[in-house]
Amino acid sequence: MLLLGSDAALAQTVTAYQSGLRIAQGRGYANANCYAQVFARHAVVVEKANGRRNWHAASTPAYNAEQRSRCGIDRLADIAVRRQARVSGGNHYAGPRSQGGAYVMGVRIAAQRGYSGERAHCFARVFTSHAVFRPSPLRSGVVDWNAPIGPAMRGEMQSQCGISM
Repeated sequence: MLLLGSDAALAQTVTAYQSGLRIAQGRGYANANCYAQVFARHAVVVEKANGRRNWHAASTPAYNAEQRSRCGIDRLADIAVRRQARVSGGNHYAGPRSQGGAYVMGVRIAAQRGYSGERAHCFARVFTSHAVFRPSPLRSGVVDWNAPIGPAMRGEMQSQCGISM
């Protein structure tokens, strides 16, 4: 049985670290390398019904604690925020094409500004509440998200997130 597990791992074209890095970047974590290192230590290969194999790290107390202590990523809070975003505005992983794309854009901007963990998610929530979208002038069927930084947004960032803009 152990041999089958190692064969599955050898059959992967993407390493556990690379998979973790993609996940972290997709979620906008500023410390994606740290997330990927911890993910790789906890990940196992899971075969799907269609025969494809993917890396998966179960949300165990040990995994969540290591992400929090080493990387500053509170996975449980992140999961709760993502679940709320899906309930209130669609699947935010669908990118800027969906209503939830504003949240993803907010997380990415927060990461670019050096925020991670709860501060990044707070930034994204405030960004989402002020975001407007317009059709992209460059790509058909795509929208661009924008949140003009005015006094109201600055005030919310400061009071809710402790972020000065």
